[in-house]
Amino acid sequence: MIGPTLFTIAGFPIRTFGLGVALAFLLGLGLARRQAKLEKINPELVSDFTLYAVVAGVLGARLWEVAFTWENYAVNPIRVLAIWEGGLSIQGGVLGGILVGIWFAKKHQVSVWKFADIVAPGLILGMAIGRFGDFLTGDDFGIVSETFGVVYPPGTIAYQVNGPVPLVPTVLFESIADLLIMGVLLTLRKRKPYDGVLFLLMLIFYSVARFLLEFLRGDSLRTFFDLRTAQVASVVTVLIALGFMVGRKMQNKSRQAC
Repeated sequence: MIGPTLFTIAGFPIRTFGLGVALAFLLGLGLARRQAKLEKINPELVSDFTLYAVVAGVLGARLWEVAFTWENYAVNPIRVLAIWEGGLSIQGGVLGGILVGIWFAKKHQVSVWKFADIVAPGLILGMAIGRFGDFLTGDDFGIVSETFGVVYPPGTIAYQVNGPVPLVPTVLFESIADLLIMGVLLTLRKRKPYDGVLFLLMLIFYSVARFLLEFLRGDSLRTFFDLRTAQVASVVTVLIALGFMVGRKMQNKSRQAC
């Protein structure tokens, strides 16, 4: 079941990666539309935003990956466009989505923070499904482990790089962590003290989980001083999110005092 092709229908191959992306899009969108209804926001607005977010997310994910692995593309830069070969960073994708989300909310005169809370559960659900798809594809594999390892079959990237050895399924663990984060966000929706807190908590929880899981990754991108790119990005994200949470909390208190 693990591999680039999940199954075939009448001789037509159903690609694992493509099916994962489609399910992530549809289920994430469905949850975001439901949150919009609960917040008295037109769900069609969320649908329109998703189209922009997908494009911005793919561009951000690809540019992030290329920026830290330019040596793989320097000889043949046209390969930058070959996203079907793999090489998409989820953190870059989130950044791209955030930027276009700010623009979209302001364009439609919707509170940026309220809109961010609406899409947060759907976003983390989509990330969870996408990561499970990565696991089935055999991508984003972990370090060698006889205890928690999975032997990926021929045809997967993990097999091509490591051969028939047991590797920690880090993206499967990340998928589970994402689902737990989604549950927390949905539980806190009615009790949030101010708009934006759900989205900021999502960024913090995900960044902490990603920071820890990077110790088990076997294919991490590296940056200056050979540090893991995802861990540096996670620390920066947590600090920025905490700063916004403090600012939003103080702003909320000042409004209540008026």
